[in-house]
Amino acid sequence: MSEILNTQILTTSSSLLILLAIFVASLATFLTRSLAYFFLKNRKNSQWLLFLQKNSGLFIMVVLVFYALNGTSFSAYPYGAPEILAILFVFLSHILFKNPLLSIVLSTIFYMVIIKFIN
Repeated sequence: MSEILNTQILTTSSSLLILLAIFVASLATFLTRSLAYFFLKNRKNSQWLLFLQKNSGLFIMVVLVFYALNGTSFSAYPYGAPEILAILFVFLSHILFKNPLLSIVLSTIFYMVIIKFIN
């Protein structure tokens, strides 16, 4: 542990660049999360913010669906069948339970089971 603390970082060192990147990323994350509260603290909730709050889980699920389909080959076996079945399962579970986290977890488990049987 003392070696890490006593290590000198030169300006030509790649460790300095890594530490600088971590610092910049941390600062950017902190600013983007804290400035929103600073600027919006005296405002009432607008209809737009209420809409985002209500539907953000669904937005995340849509992004995850498109990301999952990114590398799917519909021209070779199994022709995207596991992915299509998992997407249908996501929609059905979301309609039934109206809980995005539960829908994501259940459909992930369903997809993992399905690919074991099809592949």
